[in-house]
Amino acid sequence: MVDPSRRQSPRIKARLKVRFKNANAFISEYTQNISKGGLFVRTRKPCASGSIVEVVLVIPDTEQEVSAMGDVIHVVDAEAATEARPAGMGLELKEISPEAKALIEGYISDRLKEELPADGLGRREHRRYDTRIRVRFGSLEALFEEYSHNLSHGGIFIRTSNPKPLQEKLKIILTHPVTQEEILLEGEVVRLVTVDDAQKTGQPPGMGVRFDDLDQFAIEQLQAFINLVESP
Repeated sequence: MVDPSRRQSPRIKARLKVRFKNANAFISEYTQNISKGGLFVRTRKPCASGSIVEVVLVIPDTEQEVSAMGDVIHVVDAEAATEARPAGMGLELKEISPEAKALIEGYISDRLKEELPADGLGRREHRRYDTRIRVRFGSLEALFEEYSHNLSHGGIFIRTSNPKPLQEKLKIILTHPVTQEEILLEGEVVRLVTVDDAQKTGQPPGMGVRFDDLDQFAIEQLQAFINLVESP
């Protein structure tokens, strides 16, 4: 974790280099946490609470690095870690330069343009996730119910009288009903309940979305999101 080749200031406990699995993971972490001044670094050897650390974020694909200073405000020791609550430390980011922010936001902007070309043309795979839908839960009970029936099985049912067509690729932003924290997932429409279908069957109108690429990283993100309401 500590770069021995770099001379440490007496106030800096460690210099951490943080890599992300892919561009989507980086964008999700920046949107949800880094841009709001927070970051959780997974490590089995976290620094003590109150430590000052330097964080170097490695931008996917480009290998460009941006630096920020942060205070350790939360620690999960290896002995106390679980699958849903991994070992590591939560940081409150204090110092990140305007140049670093501009570099990150420029990278994110370029990635979004790659997904959705300005002329709207090109092959489908270059703009697969061209629709964003924000899902807000009216209560904790509604979130628990959706998790029990769909989220835990890799999908979600979105109530709407204007569902997207089958096979449409979507970005789904889940908003927590209490904390207002957000999590970004990607999926494909696999089931439709039209208004006519709803009137005949008594089901609510809407669309069933199956999450794409729900790997271990995404599963842990989703579980952590749900755990926000399970903690006292």
